[in-house]
Amino acid sequence: MEFVLNEGGSFRRYVDILSDSGFKAVFGDEKNTDVIIDFLNMVLPAERRVRSLMFSRTEIPGFTATNKAVRLDLRCESEDGTHFIVEMQQTGQRNFFRRCVQYAAKVYDSNSRSGDRHYDLPPVYLIGILARDPGFSRSGSVWDGRYISEYTFREKVTHDIADETISIIFVELYRFVKGEAECSSESDCWWYSMKHLKELESIPPTFGSESLDRLYRASEIAQFDIEKRLKYEEDMISERDYINILDTAEERGLERGRAEGLEQGRAEGIAKGVAQGVSKVARAMLESGMDIKSISSLTGMTEEQIRALRPA
Repeated sequence: MEFVLNEGGSFRRYVDILSDSGFKAVFGDEKNTDVIIDFLNMVLPAERRVRSLMFSRTEIPGFTATNKAVRLDLRCESEDGTHFIVEMQQTGQRNFFRRCVQYAAKVYDSNSRSGDRHYDLPPVYLIGILARDPGFSRSGSVWDGRYISEYTFREKVTHDIADETISIIFVELYRFVKGEAECSSESDCWWYSMKHLKELESIPPTFGSESLDRLYRASEIAQFDIEKRLKYEEDMISERDYINILDTAEERGLERGRAEGLEQGRAEGIAKGVAQGVSKVARAMLESGMDIKSISSLTGMTEEQIRALRPA
């Protein structure tokens, strides 16, 4: 057993598969195609089993109005032409669901052939692995114990699916809270492993299955060849730098927000104090018998505000 020394002096045997660098090291390596197939078959509908895969271009050219391309985390294709996109999402993001729909729709549209009048387009599945809540609403008992959600085109009342076109599936790991001893199914063991892999020293003894063995072997840093190890470490450094930039920006934003909040609080406090002082003066004038119109003219208060100062 070999562990890798990380920044900060800690040792880690496995990659953090929920990080960009860890995800690419495992799911972005064609040598781990069997692991990707295992994962897909864990989340796809029972009738949509994957037996073989080939990697596809992750770049979608001409994605935006300015003709810029977008790069997907993982894109592959099964033997029948079905496309699978796997996206890792570590943080909440505005309009995340819409982005997923747009990615899937672009890939679906790219399958069309010029002159094809039959629209014989293979389906597209986008699977999002969510480490954080992107802003979904998950209230009610129907969501208890559910970590997989699926969206597609369905008839609103009968829920019938007219055809297999675009499907979006989310693996919501941020909602998976089971401990190791509570994992009673292979899918439980998969979600626990993906969420906690970076902290583990070995595969838990109760997690014995071929698919999990493959996942843990593919994620073991010491088993990477030299080229992959260097690429992984380079990606980790870039990712840490990027995270530090975001953290610094967030801290500065919080500090600025605190300062502005204090300043606003001072201003509001002063305004409140002035208003209270004016009210006291107006009440004294009222008690002395001065007419309301005169008090209003002298204090700037409305006649209605002054009437409210009268004892009940």
